[in-house]
Amino acid sequence: MVATDLIDSSIYKQHSYREFSKIHQMTAYLAMFPPNLPHYFIDNFSKAGDLVFDPFSGRGTTAFEACRMGRVGIGNDLNPLAVCLTKSKVNIPKQQNIFKRLKELKAQYSDTNMSIKNISEDIKMLYDEDTTLPQLIFLKQNLSKNHKVDNFILGVLTGLMHGKHRKDGTSIYCSIDMPNTFSMSPNYVRNFIKSHKLTKPKQNVFMLLEQRMSDILKMQESTLKSLSNYKEGFCFETDALKSSTKVAKKYGENSIQLIITSPPYLKNIHYGKYNWIRLWLLNEDTKQVDSNVSIYQKTQKIKGIKDNLPFEKYAQYMQNLFNSWHTILKPKSSAFVVIGDVEDNELAKDTWEYIEQNGGCKLRLRQIIDDDIESKGARKVTRIWGQKKGRATKIDRILWLQKE
Repeated sequence: MVATDLIDSSIYKQHSYREFSKIHQMTAYLAMFPPNLPHYFIDNFSKAGDLVFDPFSGRGTTAFEACRMGRVGIGNDLNPLAVCLTKSKVNIPKQQNIFKRLKELKAQYSDTNMSIKNISEDIKMLYDEDTTLPQLIFLKQNLSKNHKVDNFILGVLTGLMHGKHRKDGTSIYCSIDMPNTFSMSPNYVRNFIKSHKLTKPKQNVFMLLEQRMSDILKMQESTLKSLSNYKEGFCFETDALKSSTKVAKKYGENSIQLIITSPPYLKNIHYGKYNWIRLWLLNEDTKQVDSNVSIYQKTQKIKGIKDNLPFEKYAQYMQNLFNSWHTILKPKSSAFVVIGDVEDNELAKDTWEYIEQNGGCKLRLRQIIDDDIESKGARKVTRIWGQKKGRATKIDRILWLQKE
């Protein structure tokens, strides 16, 4: 394990994205970092059996990569979509149980019993109403997020809900041809459908699921990074600050070997708004998700910049969060915190300077690692539907913190 050397961010990018399990790609997620980033830190700062924690787990990249590498990957998030995805990856069912459940669901399904009468017009405009939408409604009503196998199927299905068709007109997605896998507003989609004269394809959802499951699970046989060392993990569903208490209660104080995470940046991303279609599948309210997932449950605005949180409150939150990790981290263990620049501000550096000037931190700063996310191997998802309005984050800075 690395002990004293400073870190060059180019090191982790030596791994190709294609080396990693296709399970990582189950569903796209806003502001997700690539698996080669947590892979490097897990490989160099932990050993088999150690506990690795991500309090903002998103689609579960850190937690799953830790489990895949023989560690206990622990995630936490307030977004129901993130929780579904993380749980599906840290508690992967046996392959035969997944396909058995799909077969059962297919046998139970009858389109004559599935009414689309009360379904929102926003959803109806996306899916064929004779086959695809009735099947989606059936799965929405019969899959339980509290059941291990069902949750895995739901996780895979969220990634099939909508996306871009192939050039030959075929598609792995249930929906009309959409330019990306993120959900723009219903009005935007409606206009997009009209302007491109799109028609709804008759997709068999059960067939799409079977094909996608086979693709994801078959990949494990040929990829260089198999699941042979996979170890089951866990996912909490609470505020990040409270998650440290939950971890301490379940695993004990001084139990975590490594933390790798990327908190929401000063400029908020609307995880509910940009996932309203997937949240419909999960029976979740979009506005409630956006309210809960924000670092502060009511966002405030700074003049000239929309949807921004006041820097001081952000920095105070980070200070409290870092201090909460002191209880759960093992002595001499590390936390790596990925924070992107916002506008012309180096948010990571500004945040740490604020903390030092206002009471300090129980953890020691080892290094601030500059990471150009547009360079080879970085591939962080920040832009939506190819739009380049405003200034997208180009530089991530990684705070390397250590418990004395």
